[in-house]
Amino acid sequence: MTIEEIQRWCRDNGANARMILRGKDFVIRHDAEGFQGPCPSLEDIFYWELFINGKGYPSSPSDTERLVDGRLTVEEFIRLVSRH
Repeated sequence: MTIEEIQRWCRDNGANARMILRGKDFVIRHDAEGFQGPCPSLEDIFYWELFINGKGYPSSPSDTERLVDGRLTVEEFIRLVSRH
C-alpha cells in the first residue's frame, strides 16, 4: 500500500484518512491534489482514523490496507468497527 493508493481510495470514496504516528499525525484529504508535507513511512503508523460520510472510524493498518486494496468494502468495514 502506498500513499498514492490511499489518496486514490480516499478520492474514490469521498473519504479522508488521518495517519497517527508517535507524536504527530498526517491527513490525506479526498479533495486534495496530493499529499502535503513530508511523507511518513507507512510502517511507522500506529493506527488510522478514516472519515467516511462525515463520521470518524478508527482503523488498524491492516484493515486500512484491506480497504485500499479492495479485500474489504466500506460497508463491511463500518459493520466491523461498529461492533466494538
